[in-house]
Amino acid sequence: MTSSRSSALQSTALFAGGALAGAGLYSLARSLASSKQVAENVSKPDAHSRQAVSFGLTPSGTKEEGPKEQELVPELPFSPLNESVTSSDDSHDLYDECGVMGIPYEARSRLPPVEEIATHMNLEETRPMITPDIVGDAKFDEPVLIDTLTAIEWMAYAQSSVIFSYESAASGGFGAYCEAKERAASQTQSSSRTGAKVYPMQARAGAGNAIAGFLAGEGTALVPAKAQRPAVTVLTNAQGFFAMGPALASIREEDRQGLVVHVSSASQSTSEELLVTNDYAATLSTAGFLGDVGFEVILSSTKNDAIECTQYAYSRQSTRPLIHIFDGAYIGTEVGRTLVPSQEKSARKDIAPFAYTGPSSPDTVLLLPNGSQALAARALLISLPGDLRGKIAVVSARRLSPWSASELAEVLPKSVSLVRVVEEAYSSTGGALYSKLLEASLCGELNASIQFQSIVLKPGEGLSAEEWHQLLKAATSTSPISLQEIKAQHQSTQLNDLLSLSSAQLVTFVGSDKGVTAASAQTLAKWLFDGNAKLDVRLSTRYDNYHAAGAVRADLVFSDRTSDIPMPVLTRAGASHILVISDPAAILKGYAALDSVRENGVVLLNAAKWTTDDVHETLYAIDKNLLAERKVSVYVIDAMSVAGKLLGDASEVVGKGKRGDLDSPTARDLAPSIVCAAVVNAVNASRKSGTNLRLPQYAPVEAHADKALASAAETHTMPVETQEFATASDDNEKHAQERISHLAYNSFTPNADEQQESGQAAVRASWAFAAWQLLFREAYALDEQALRPNLAEKTYNVSVSVNRRLTPMEYDRNLFHMELDTRGTGLKYEVGEALGVYGLNDDEEVSRFIKWSGYNPEEIVSAPSATQPGEFESRTVFQVLQQNLDIFGKPPKSFFEALGKVVASKDEERWLRFISSAEGASTFKKVSEDETVTYVDVLHMFPTARVSVAWLMENVELIKPRHYSIASAQVVVGDSVHLLIVTVDWQTPRGSMRYGQCTRYLSRLTPGSRVTVSIKPSVMKLPPLETQPIIMAGLGTGAAPFRAFLQARAYQRAQGKEVGPMYYYFGSRHQSAEYLYGEELEAYLSDGLLTHLGLAFSRDQTKKVYIQHKIKEDGRQLTAFLAPELDRDSDQTEQIAAELDGEGRKGIFTLCGPVWPVPDIQEALVGAFIERGWTKEQAEKHIEDLKDEERYVLEVY
Repeated sequence: MTSSRSSALQSTALFAGGALAGAGLYSLARSLASSKQVAENVSKPDAHSRQAVSFGLTPSGTKEEGPKEQELVPELPFSPLNESVTSSDDSHDLYDECGVMGIPYEARSRLPPVEEIATHMNLEETRPMITPDIVGDAKFDEPVLIDTLTAIEWMAYAQSSVIFSYESAASGGFGAYCEAKERAASQTQSSSRTGAKVYPMQARAGAGNAIAGFLAGEGTALVPAKAQRPAVTVLTNAQGFFAMGPALASIREEDRQGLVVHVSSASQSTSEELLVTNDYAATLSTAGFLGDVGFEVILSSTKNDAIECTQYAYSRQSTRPLIHIFDGAYIGTEVGRTLVPSQEKSARKDIAPFAYTGPSSPDTVLLLPNGSQALAARALLISLPGDLRGKIAVVSARRLSPWSASELAEVLPKSVSLVRVVEEAYSSTGGALYSKLLEASLCGELNASIQFQSIVLKPGEGLSAEEWHQLLKAATSTSPISLQEIKAQHQSTQLNDLLSLSSAQLVTFVGSDKGVTAASAQTLAKWLFDGNAKLDVRLSTRYDNYHAAGAVRADLVFSDRTSDIPMPVLTRAGASHILVISDPAAILKGYAALDSVRENGVVLLNAAKWTTDDVHETLYAIDKNLLAERKVSVYVIDAMSVAGKLLGDASEVVGKGKRGDLDSPTARDLAPSIVCAAVVNAVNASRKSGTNLRLPQYAPVEAHADKALASAAETHTMPVETQEFATASDDNEKHAQERISHLAYNSFTPNADEQQESGQAAVRASWAFAAWQLLFREAYALDEQALRPNLAEKTYNVSVSVNRRLTPMEYDRNLFHMELDTRGTGLKYEVGEALGVYGLNDDEEVSRFIKWSGYNPEEIVSAPSATQPGEFESRTVFQVLQQNLDIFGKPPKSFFEALGKVVASKDEERWLRFISSAEGASTFKKVSEDETVTYVDVLHMFPTARVSVAWLMENVELIKPRHYSIASAQVVVGDSVHLLIVTVDWQTPRGSMRYGQCTRYLSRLTPGSRVTVSIKPSVMKLPPLETQPIIMAGLGTGAAPFRAFLQARAYQRAQGKEVGPMYYYFGSRHQSAEYLYGEELEAYLSDGLLTHLGLAFSRDQTKKVYIQHKIKEDGRQLTAFLAPELDRDSDQTEQIAAELDGEGRKGIFTLCGPVWPVPDIQEALVGAFIERGWTKEQAEKHIEDLKDEERYVLEVY
């Protein structure tokens, strides 16, 4: 392809004209590429290229008549290698020759279908989902950037003899550090081993029995309980602590000395969203009864608080067993600047049992267990109006046992008249803290004038910042508090900007959990930590595994002041100064992520191959309006491309030999730093006061790294013009308004399913894997009887016994009758049900596509079962493309969008991006609806896209069953199913033939062929009573269910039952060709089973006649069946009224066929009711009533 042609396409149609050029883009591209000048410019392929083209991809040489069409279809500049190979009817299409952009086909080497995996059994030790970096060179008593969980573990590992770690993978990584240290220690000689012995454990009923046995000296552990360091530590979460409570309580007092239990209160809720929460109801209830048997129970709420409690646990003089409960859901996973004290510098001081926050003389006090709820309440006191701020205080209970009412009395100001206890509990009356308060009050240990009230939260129930604000306001009065009313009012709450009060900046990263989002946030946190010793840095990362194929949100807060305000309070909607969205196309479809940015903030979009035009095309109008309203600055950057270019330039500086070094960084390694450099530039530009942030050195780019990163980020960060955002509108953006406002926090880790979006995580396997499935049936849960294990519904394998054409051979429509033998399959069906047929793609077309694509048809592909988790299904590439993927079906717009990400040609990429955008709607309609292109056609149109079978499994829809009304009653035909089918084919405006996938497949089957089918219930049913009249209206193949109706009624009459009248109206084109089952109908009519037969053959006379005309002629009789009350006083139907009374007189109306005549048929019935004296409104209402009663049933398509 010459450069002139490329520029012509680019400048003429792609984006120069925008939406105005969209409607003609498809035709323009074809006409340009089809000109003889282009044909001359197309390079002549070599022999391999000609061979690839010869497999059905070159023009057959047949041209349509007409000089105009002949001019548009040039002769090929080469001849197919194999002239005997016949191509499809649409083989003269341009993309069979050189693609829609004029790019000639090249020889395709063999393409692996999917990534190869080892097929041997993996017997390695199971690792936790999170294995954090070992602290390494960090030292005690020096600032380090770690999370609270690791800080607690670090101290515990240094000061314990034995550690029991319970379910670290399910606890946000709590215990993973110690387990990693244990694995490292196991590689050394036992004589040189240092540190605690760590036992990974499972959390289940009786979980504490191992601890009890170890402490009693009755176990088989190598390290005895009475070691030099007496502390035995347990690391667990809320669920594990709840399970081990009874076992811990049963340990003898002399055995449990020195036992320390650190409990992360984090838990996965059982709500619909499976949110990660703090389950204080479980932890405090368990801690309550353990405190009664002698355990000391302390609670922490902040990072420093948790470190202080951990320090106290190992430095106290008392040896009584201790339980430390901390916020594991938020504070536990929060990364920040931390000073972890060594054992030598651990002060031997007691924990203050209560912490008071508030004015000196309040009227009301909120008493809470020290934790995430207490921390939020303390932080939001400042948000109250000035007149209320002096009326309420918050007291946090830091020590639950031993309980000291006298120390609580000392903390409470004398002005307090009301204490409200807020805690999570299983009981609606109160929890452990309220019980201790009541006990102290009844014993006279507290001021008798103080009243006590309980506010109970459900287990794991959290309150938002707005809800806490409303609760604090309501708590200043003496009136009872309703949480339901508070939650109803929080929407209108306006809070103070707590970030501004603490002079903090908030940078929010949102993106796919498989991308660079989390790494970018961690990199920036490390930069800020290393670059400014006085800067307080806090990073909170949350994962959502169930939306947008797995997403992550990381909030980074930094300030010159230290603050303990909870991150969920600081990071609410509209708070972020800088918002970084990676993979915005996917994220903004699932989340209203832009709601997070504040007024005058900055949005940085990190997207592969994006330009500013992509931002305008992709953003929803509602998002554009929000950005304009908040005066947000928008930038776009492609961090991966910038990183690749930067690494390429660096390799030339330091020497080409180093670039191939295994230790050298990749673009993915450097991309987070590129994002961070762009963020830092934005932060420095937007900060009005304070110290500007400094870019540190980055090791991979040796020469002037900070300048290189800053320059690269600044050069490649493109500003987006937003002047038109304020006026953007789109009436079709209902989905945008239904997006999730905030990322749901339901996991500590990224989504483990790498193919979450498609559900088709295909892997390459050898024949051995399939053999194992056959050899080890139990291990792989092999179901040898499963015909289609990837389907949820029950399937059957039946054989064709009859395939008979009903229309003459010379007739242009092929309507055929098929009978399927169901003997031995157990298939049962009812009258009116439909048969789902799983059609196969044409063998020759599949083989042709495989050869063109470069696949190996015998390669085995294994994919996880869509219906049976943990099971794998193995197929060859040919089977996947023939039986599973609808590659000859019509692709949706999303396929064009996905293909645009993998094409190698810039022109093809822009074309695909345009057609998948809103501006390309008219072009997409032309391609999809007029030309009805298939997936294979689109791949031919864009030959630079070399896609694997795994990619196809992700992006091509599965073959869906086509359902056909069953034309038989099983009580009559026995082990057989009859179908009435018409072959679907049509011609596109350009003369290409298209075929219905399943009808084409069925029409070619011969007796003995096997077919996979399923049964689908239908609305088309026989009436409950045999005497009820039936009115049947069938058009073409819509006659199928009524043949079953007639057979069933004939069988009922043969059994001696009285059957009601049956009126049948049938319509088709010509009686000579399409009088379907005419002989049977005439026989039923002669026999009296069929009361009336109305035939409408539309093209057998000059004036067309349809079934609505026949229905109108018989309107009086039909209305008598559908509304028997009309004939109560009619002499004409007196005999019918006498014979059929009650429910037996209520007839049903059924129609099966195309949808187009439905309005005319209903109008005919309405007219018949009007002739009987009803108004139009009465008639229409009666038809609606019939629908509700299932007496007016339509099965249309």
